[in-house]
Amino acid sequence: MAALLRLFRSDSDTLTTGILFGVLAALIWGAWPVVTRFGVQQTLSAPDVTALRFLVVGMITLPIFIKRGLQGIGWPKALIMASGAGILYMMAASHGFNFAPAGHGGVLVPSTMLTTAMLGSWIVLGDKPTKLRLTGYGILLTGIVLIGREGLSGSTGVDTWIGDLLFICAGFLWGVYTVTLRTCDTDPLHATAVVSVISMAVYTPLYLIFADSNIPEAPMSEILTQGAFQGIAAGLLALLFYSRAVKLMGAARGSLFAALVPGITVILAYGALDETPNMWELSGLVVVSAGMFYALGLNRLISPRQ
Repeated sequence: MAALLRLFRSDSDTLTTGILFGVLAALIWGAWPVVTRFGVQQTLSAPDVTALRFLVVGMITLPIFIKRGLQGIGWPKALIMASGAGILYMMAASHGFNFAPAGHGGVLVPSTMLTTAMLGSWIVLGDKPTKLRLTGYGILLTGIVLIGREGLSGSTGVDTWIGDLLFICAGFLWGVYTVTLRTCDTDPLHATAVVSVISMAVYTPLYLIFADSNIPEAPMSEILTQGAFQGIAAGLLALLFYSRAVKLMGAARGSLFAALVPGITVILAYGALDETPNMWELSGLVVVSAGMFYALGLNRLISPRQ
């Protein structure tokens, strides 16, 4: 842990450090569907899980928000960031599963996020992608589609398009957060505090007024498990790690780690939920790995002249 904190504060060896934090964020995001599924299959509902997430991480980061406010960010960017990585993202992603299969979300969210971050970095930040990076993006998107092929080709209902649209909105929102963060004069911890506290302040009253809460009936062990994972792991650490990767590597390359999430979920679901991956999913994992290799420019470490 001490070594991780030193890396978090250091700007040395940018590529290696950025990759480390990007992978750590992807591991937590990949575990999120598995842990959340355990929660909603027991006592808690999706709104309950979301409320626990924002309440826990919001209270943890509240002292930072009180101390630093919106210094280096401002209200317009703060609201965009809180929407992109907080309340609107969570509402779009979670409600999408009410209409469309999980396989659709596993493809549409990361692919939309990658595309939004790449185009946003190009248009807003002037980060024009190289031919090699564009090739990597193409390989990545192909791998994501392979992983989610079965979910996309399965039987769907008449309202599936609503879920698909919500997944696209969720991916777009996270891509916007990625680009906006890069324009702010702040650090990842402060950015996480801003997103978390604003999301808590907006979502908690709506939840108390409109949601039919199951938290009072839930066992304490279930509440503590979901609160710790949703609030500390997914809400705090994953956002911190991802924001740090974006700060070190840029919005376009930092967003690449979203491509790892579907594959990680497949692997973890195999161990925790006994869901055996098929050949399409395994092929997608290999393709995504190749796409990451080229999009991050790792081939240049092997062949410096490229």
